[in-house]
Formats: sequence, structure tokens, C-alpha cells
Amino acid sequence: MIITRTRKELDVALKNFSKNSEKLALIPTMGNLHEGHLSLIRIAKKHASKTISTIFVNPLQFGKNEDYDKYPRTHEDDIKKLNYEKCDILFLPVNNKEVFSNIEDIKTIHSGILGSELCGKIRPGHFDGVLTVVNKLFEIINPDVAVFGAKDYQQEILIRQMAVSLHPNIELIKAPIIRAENGIALSSRNNYLSEPELEMAANLYKSLYHSAQSYKKNVDLKTIISEAKNYLISKKLIPHYFELRDHNLNKIDINQFEGKKVFLGSVTINNTRLIDNIEF
Repeated sequence: MIITRTRKELDVALKNFSKNSEKLALIPTMGNLHEGHLSLIRIAKKHASKTISTIFVNPLQFGKNEDYDKYPRTHEDDIKKLNYEKCDILFLPVNNKEVFSNIEDIKTIHSGILGSELCGKIRPGHFDGVLTVVNKLFEIINPDVAVFGAKDYQQEILIRQMAVSLHPNIELIKAPIIRAENGIALSSRNNYLSEPELEMAANLYKSLYHSAQSYKKNVDLKTIISEAKNYLISKKLIPHYFELRDHNLNKIDINQFEGKKVFLGSVTINNTRLIDNIEF
């Protein structure tokens, strides 16, 4: 694996690939890699001849009092994992300026109304930061393919909307959620939880799964959501939202909606916020 720490080093590596007409797949991450991230590498390899992963803790997507400084940075371990998966290039910027030449003057990509709903309501400006860095990485790397995980459902939809107008030639692939044996979606934030808390957190997926089954049985939607929130509270999880939306995240407030849909939930357990979803 070629490890690049500067834009200049990255450009050299990318030019070598372009000379050989390689099809390039991008997997953007913030590091602290787990099996969910590594599954994206494997999927990318099925759609391209070369893979490039980025590890960059993006300051623009962290709000005040969030965990930017304490976000786990496990570069040595991450490099070992990427090498094992035979990733071809890693872009691990030596500093923020290798991504944003001048972070004060960076052109912000706005996430619109959807970016202020669900997780965006809890974290104002978060998705503007996500779209801004993804747009910049797309500009720098110009991949043919980019792979994103389905756990961050809202993020994936917003990136897809952004790419339609700004990067129409990039094929976006949504990878399935990877779960632990107890059902919890793998996430870097799980590292903040103790073993008992991880078992408690698994109740978020249980409530999503049960809600999907109830909707299929035509149980009243308001009842489903009310019971789900009460169930989460009974398990000492603090729900921020629990909603049913269509596959483009338009709101659904009726029963017997026949198209693709998704239940989404967000909870806090001992100051750690987790998200999950189930499509059906």
C-alpha cells in the first residue's frame, strides 16, 4: 500500500494509476477502522481495479462541545488493517491544509432542509461539514467509484444529492450495515461504551426491527413509534428521534406506504450518541 501524507505525494500516486487506465474506488473514513470500514474496501474491490482510502478527522463536521479532540486516532493499527485488505493507496494528510488549503475560506456545501432534520437537528451544521469535505476529496482524488456505509443513512442520501449536481460521473455505492452478534451496528463510537453498555445499546436495533415487523402487520404508525420510544427509555436509552421515512428520507405519516422505507433512530447512552436504521 502506498501511504501519502501530502497532496503532492497523492498526486504522484494517482498519476501512476491514471497512466494505466485504472478504475479507482474511494473509501473516505475518519480512521479508527473496524470491520464495517473494511467491508467497504472489499466491496470497492468488486467495482474497481484500484482502491484508495482516506483517513481524515474532519474538523468542519464537529460542533461545539463535540468530540473532535478526543476522536480516536489509531493510525498504526489502521494502516495494518488496510494493508491486510490490500488497499492500494492511503491518503493520511499530515495536517488540515493538505485537504483545505485555507480552512477559513473554504467553500461550504450546504445540506439544505434535510440537513437540518434528524441528526442535523441534533448537530447543527454537521452535514454541511460532511458535504464540504466529501466534495473536496472528490475534487482532489476524482474517483470513478465511492463507497459509503448504510449506517449513516442520512449522510449517504445527502452525499448522493450533492454528487448529482457536482460530481455526476462518480458512481456511488451504498454498502450494507455490518453488525455485531448482538445486532448493534459497528461504529467507532462503540469504543466509548463498556460491555454492559454495548448490550444495552443493542436495544436500538431490536426496536427498529420490531417496528418494521409491526408496520408490515399494519399496526398504527403512531402506536409503533410511541411504543418504540417507551421501550428505549425502559432500557435506559435516551431517544433523540425515531421516525419512518421513505428511501429518500421524505416523511411518512401514514400506514400501508408501499414503497421502500426506513425506520431511523438515534439514542444516547451515557453521553455517547448512537444511530441506526433498518430498511424494508
